Amino acid sequence: MTRQRGCKERRENVKKAKLKELAQEIGFDVVGIASIDRFSNVSSERHPLSIFPDAKSVIALGCEVPRGSFRGIEEGTLWMRAGRQVPPKYTYELARCIEDEGWEAVPVSPLAPERWPDGVSVAPGKVAPNVSPSLEYAAVAAGLGEIGFCRVFLSPVYGPRLSLGMIITDAPFEADEPLEGSVCEGLDCQACVEACPLDAIDSNDTEEVIISSKKMLCAHVNYDACRLCPNGVYLDESSLHGTPNRLTATCVRSCIARLEERNKLEKRYKTSFRIRPAWSLGIFDK
Repeated sequence: MTRQRGCKERRENVKKAKLKELAQEIGFDVVGIASIDRFSNVSSERHPLSIFPDAKSVIALGCEVPRGSFRGIEEGTLWMRAGRQVPPKYTYELARCIEDEGWEAVPVSPLAPERWPDGVSVAPGKVAPNVSPSLEYAAVAAGLGEIGFCRVFLSPVYGPRLSLGMIITDAPFEADEPLEGSVCEGLDCQACVEACPLDAIDSNDTEEVIISSKKMLCAHVNYDACRLCPNGVYLDESSLHGTPNRLTATCVRSCIARLEERNKLEKRYKTSFRIRPAWSLGIFDK
């Protein structure tokens, strides 16, 4: 949909259903809305209000990562990166749609929160830059899914195969409810724990994570070990100390295989994801 073609449609008052329709036309697969009060327990350096103090809503967005993007890494023959964030052009386009209706909208592509503080406060009482809201937190608060046992976001439709985006706006959209039920089976599954060759996921060290009214059991993950993983992990591009991108790592690929085997996902395929026995390398394997 070109911007010129859509302008006439956008003259009417934007409602939640219209927003989601526009988002799907732009290319998003999932859209959820969280009211700003669902971030009440978030620290200032990660809070959307630190970026836009007049915000009323946070829009969480997601684009499916094709399952075929994981095939070469699953076979151990072609390394491809699965992006954790949607390309900025998509969130910019939807932000412009919202602003066509007279509201202000901030498209957000967060840097690694481990960089903070990345500057000095510009005035007394102002939090230092760069404020880095969590895409995963927003996605859970907006009802798109949950944080899994291995601390990767899971969608009930696509599992971990989702790139995320966020828009902060002063438009008072009606919020979506948090996900009911659960995608991850936690201690009853542990496919991620069993698959990790570096023992980076500790099923004996867990905590209950609560976002809005959604409760999730998450294991402790040793990200220092993850950064050394030769099984599909990519370092965060904005910080060497940032949480690594594990979407194509053996732990997450094993999660995809297990979720599909147990029919936990709404999107189904004609063939199994894991066709051959899984491979893994240790840090010093040649």
